[in-house]
Amino acid sequence: FPYTTLFRSNTIVSAEEFEAVLGWSKRVELSTPVNGLVQKVFVQPGKIVAKGEVLIQLDPRAFKADLIYAKAEFNNTDEQRQEAKRELDRQTDMYDRTMLSEHDLQVAKNNFTSAQALYLQAQSSLTKAKLNLEYSAIRAPFNAIIISTTTVKGQVVASEINPPVLVVVAEAYRMLARFYTTTDKIKSFIVNQGVKINVAENSYQGKILNIALEPGKLKVDHYAVDVLFDTKNNILRAGQKATVDL
Repeated sequence: FPYTTLFRSNTIVSAEEFEAVLGWSKRVELSTPVNGLVQKVFVQPGKIVAKGEVLIQLDPRAFKADLIYAKAEFNNTDEQRQEAKRELDRQTDMYDRTMLSEHDLQVAKNNFTSAQALYLQAQSSLTKAKLNLEYSAIRAPFNAIIISTTTVKGQVVASEINPPVLVVVAEAYRMLARFYTTTDKIKSFIVNQGVKINVAENSYQGKILNIALEPGKLKVDHYAVDVLFDTKNNILRAGQKATVDL
């Protein structure tokens, strides 16, 4: 890496400049675990979106219908469970007063156990129906920039075997600058160390996020150092060349 010596009055200030390449601080491929028909695509590459914003919406009608049915089943089994509990309490009271056989009490217990099992199954189905409706909308997991999407309205999404990637996002306005160093220099770096990143004609302040423990695949004694920085709302691209000043 090039080495630069700066002169200020009679004081010599030494600084190193490392060539770097930009990458995304977070890059996520978004999919969904449910099957459905794409109803709307709200984004295109380059768009900035807020956390929680809907990016792609599957047709929600089937999911809403399943939720209505699941709620009805849950309410029905809940009433049956409560009635079975009341009956068990009555039978238990009668048994305690020696007015009921042990067999009849056991039948009441069995009926309550069955009603309880149906209630728990309905509760599980209701939870799944709520989640499926939630999963029908693919949302931004954080403030993000849309990198790519090939999803179109009317596309069938079949997620049972291999969920397709519907949209790729990266964290907005935060990037990584990666440079490489050798073992004789790596001890001079520490995590959270402040550095300056130069991209084109702009400079940014950042900090060292990670120092690799294994060398890169292309060279021996060649360790990656990742620097995290805020782009000041500028749109930068992965693969851009940069320099890191220490």
